[in-house]
Amino acid sequence: MKAWILQQPDGLQALSLTTAAKPIPAADEICVKVAAVGLNPIDYKLTEWGYATWNYPQIIGLDVAGNIDSVGANVHQFKVNDRVMFFADPRTASGFAEYVCVKAIAVSRIPLTLSFTDAAALPCAAYSAWIAVHDKLQIEAGQHIAITGAGGGVGGFAAQLAKLAGAHVYAIAERQHHPRLLSYGIDAVISPQQNVALELITLTEDRLLHGVIDCISAQSGSIMSALIRYNGHIVMIANQFDQVPLLATTKALSIHEVALQGTYAHGAPEHISHLADIGNNLSNLVADGHLSSMVEKIVPFDKLVQALTELKKQTHSGKIVVHIST
Repeated sequence: MKAWILQQPDGLQALSLTTAAKPIPAADEICVKVAAVGLNPIDYKLTEWGYATWNYPQIIGLDVAGNIDSVGANVHQFKVNDRVMFFADPRTASGFAEYVCVKAIAVSRIPLTLSFTDAAALPCAAYSAWIAVHDKLQIEAGQHIAITGAGGGVGGFAAQLAKLAGAHVYAIAERQHHPRLLSYGIDAVISPQQNVALELITLTEDRLLHGVIDCISAQSGSIMSALIRYNGHIVMIANQFDQVPLLATTKALSIHEVALQGTYAHGAPEHISHLADIGNNLSNLVADGHLSSMVEKIVPFDKLVQALTELKKQTHSGKIVVHIST
């Protein structure tokens, strides 16, 4: 089979499209014929960082959608040709290939009305957004929520999910993303070049925010924490605080982390199964027209490195998906 292999953690130039042996599923796994893969910033970052468990040369790639090619001896909930998607175990990755194996408990079903390219856009970014909105913030209708880096994958999905939950949603993003975010019904979109604090104080009528989802940095999260009301929450996506941003016994903020990459290594089977449940919910929302997959561009398999290069330059708006097979 064809696969994109990282020779060494030396950046995108260390990736090559070559042939590899087709994987055979273990008893608790399924083998998927890959139709499309979604791209995320973590993909080009891992070409530079590598991963502690990787043995080079290593097939990379995390967001996968396709048809089941074969099932392990102990798998009974799926059958050959079922349409599925999943977030791959980063310890083995292997998604940027024509075939890949995954534990059956991690796999979500794709509705017949949902394309593989739309499905492949969901796992890494939309799963993280779901965890931030529903598992961490537990957003309720009427709450005021701000999202930094809302032009990116996690931020864009989080903005949509928070709005679907009935919140007042304020997206902070570069101007190139404003039209797309406004098309989702977001209450207000703010440019980082504006006086963000003043804008949010005005929008919340001095009542401040119930919660923040920060998709940028610890510095950004620290700045945003001053705009959260007493007993509020902040969810860190891209980074963690080196120190608590506010003094103790003041606003009593709850600080949360989303670390999707740690699910397989540090989670229990129920945490992995939870990813599959999230995927089922998200794919149904997209299929029913309630959530945008944010797919902006679809590229062929042999152009994957060029697509990752474009992603790294941050000149796009929305998701980039690589088409592999039908």
